[in-house]
Amino acid sequence: MNARATNVPVPALGEPGNTFAASTPSTSPSDPERGQVRNRTRRLHYIDWLRVLAVLLLFPFHTGRVFNAGEAFYVKGADVSAAMSHVLLFISTWHMPLLFALAGASTYLALGRRTRAEYAAERVRRILVPLVFGLLVLIPPQTWFGARFNSDYRSSYPRYLVSGDFLEFNIKDGGDYYGGLGTGHLWFILFLFIISMVALPLWRGRRRANSRLVDLSRLLARPWGWLIAGLAIVIGEALPDIAGKNIFSCFVFFGLGYVAMCSEEFMDAAERNRWVALALGIAGSIWWSATGSWRDGLADPSLALFVVALAGLTAIWLVIVGLLGTGRKLLIRPSRTLAYLAESSYPVYILHQTVIVVLAFTVVRLEVPWIAQWAILLVSSVALTFLCYEGVRRAVSLRPLFGMRPRAETARRKGGSYR
Repeated sequence: MNARATNVPVPALGEPGNTFAASTPSTSPSDPERGQVRNRTRRLHYIDWLRVLAVLLLFPFHTGRVFNAGEAFYVKGADVSAAMSHVLLFISTWHMPLLFALAGASTYLALGRRTRAEYAAERVRRILVPLVFGLLVLIPPQTWFGARFNSDYRSSYPRYLVSGDFLEFNIKDGGDYYGGLGTGHLWFILFLFIISMVALPLWRGRRRANSRLVDLSRLLARPWGWLIAGLAIVIGEALPDIAGKNIFSCFVFFGLGYVAMCSEEFMDAAERNRWVALALGIAGSIWWSATGSWRDGLADPSLALFVVALAGLTAIWLVIVGLLGTGRKLLIRPSRTLAYLAESSYPVYILHQTVIVVLAFTVVRLEVPWIAQWAILLVSSVALTFLCYEGVRRAVSLRPLFGMRPRAETARRKGGSYR
């Protein structure tokens, strides 16, 4: 993953409908579009918590990008840290895969009470609309600061827009870090929209007891099934990148998250094996992030490279399995804090990096050590992002642009109505 890279209403970042059927999958052939689930449902608060925590982790991650060594960003500190680079590289191995897996899991839950047509229409409203808004309004400030900092661009921001300079593609090998056209951190939302739409035809009949997806979920629940998931990720990673990011591996993680929810057996096993999965996954991810140069020296293709990739990418999946199991065990209670943070997570994701870049342009000029600059940037960006969010959630006209539901609908859902 490129390091640039995510209650009450669950934002589009993780897909809607975060409830789970209390009964087993139906064997009835009737009403397949509704997923054959008509029983009372309960909310899976641990999915909300994991998504919230993953989004909040973006603050230390992207503020750290200002100070890590060996990698471009829109703004960089005068002093950079190799230690910060190692930490960010470890986080980047599993962080965005986790968000895609959570999106897949939430898609399974959403389709339990929506037709696929309803789901697709909501994806347009809650992903495509904010994506277009973000690309036109929130990404150009980042690329303008990138042009000023990295390319010695001298024109004003209005001139940057009016002249069309913000549409210039790939000014340098670093892409939009140097100004011009780019997606910034919204690449995740772009990929999520594409994957959600492309995958939609695959999920028909998913809740039937004899569904192949249910069988696959039960297969992946077994420890040796972890290798099957790892193999799927290896295949995805072997396919071509798009602008330095691999949508195919993202698709695999999305699909694995979806399949994970297709049977109770998977989540039972994830909870039971959570510590083993986390220990193996974290150790393997550290090894994977630390051996990139060595792996680049292996022959491609070769059996050695395949085995190494299978081990490393399976470890990433194990981190996700362990986090799902730990969340299911520990993060099960609703709270006002969760309600607030879950509703905010999508708008906060959309806003956070623009806020970080704008503040970083000033913070890196402070005459203090880089670690103090990072702490100042972290605290100030969290505060300003949530201040901006408070403005967004109160403005009726802005809520749709950040993927938020109308306030009246949100109030009804807070009263206990599940999606």
